[in-house]
Amino acid sequence: MNTVLTPLRNILESYYAIPFIALLSALMWPDQLAPIAPHGALLISIIFFLSALKIDMTKVMHQFEDKTLLIMETLLMLVVYPAVVYFLALEFIPHLALPLLILAAMPAGMTSPFLTELAGGRQSLALVVTVLTSLLAPLSIPLMIKLLAGESVSVDYLSMMLSLAKVIIIPFALAQIVKRYATPLILRTHVWYRSISVLLLGILIAGIVAKQAYAIMDGMTTGSTWWTLLIVTICFIGFHFLGYLAPFWRDKRDRITSAVCLSYMNFTLAVYLADKFFPDPSVVVPIVITVIPWALMFVPFRFIVQKMIIAR
Repeated sequence: MNTVLTPLRNILESYYAIPFIALLSALMWPDQLAPIAPHGALLISIIFFLSALKIDMTKVMHQFEDKTLLIMETLLMLVVYPAVVYFLALEFIPHLALPLLILAAMPAGMTSPFLTELAGGRQSLALVVTVLTSLLAPLSIPLMIKLLAGESVSVDYLSMMLSLAKVIIIPFALAQIVKRYATPLILRTHVWYRSISVLLLGILIAGIVAKQAYAIMDGMTTGSTWWTLLIVTICFIGFHFLGYLAPFWRDKRDRITSAVCLSYMNFTLAVYLADKFFPDPSVVVPIVITVIPWALMFVPFRFIVQKMIIAR
């Protein structure tokens, strides 16, 4: 049975294959897949719940000894980074300032500890940063959007805060309760959590892209979609450099960790937030398109930092 299920699980766990399949499916069958979009809150809540089941809070608490570093990393991710990205975008690519702000304001992605380990960073630091930024996100994201872009966008910030709390805090708290009383069940089933999460991510992307499919396809014809893809790819390259250079006083492992956490933000949450509160194609489409550099850039990034570690 395992010989049959393992290849299936490997496919489902692919952060490269599933998002692209979802994108293509949404563009091919937009009318059929668009009805998925209204269920985004449920999908992302399940993803957060499954991700939280894998977090060892004992390890997280042990890492709170270096409080200065954690405070600085958290402020860097949730405050400094969004402000820098927004004002740079406003200066050079103003039409993408809001979508890039939304991306930059996101907490670290739940895969950050795993990606940090692969890249040679400090997994324990990535784990704590992921938990802290995720739990603070319901407060920090609406605040940063209001402070930076409040004059140019009209949105119910309290509603945004409550929506984020519903899809982050509640699933996280529920996961800790389940872990306390159902540990044997989690140990038997945890190998499938990542597969299910990636599959749900694909379904979420498919539903949201399907709503914007005609705008994306029109952009392919006029060339705007391709230009947006080029720009967001260049931006993601910049995210890596900014993330690595920002904590200049730390050693190489911590700087790699910072680059991973800042660059591989919670893209799933960004897609959900944009669709719910900023449904205009000019905002949603660039965020959806970032799935391409978001999914593909880790391979060259890992190659470069590994070379740097060897050369040290």
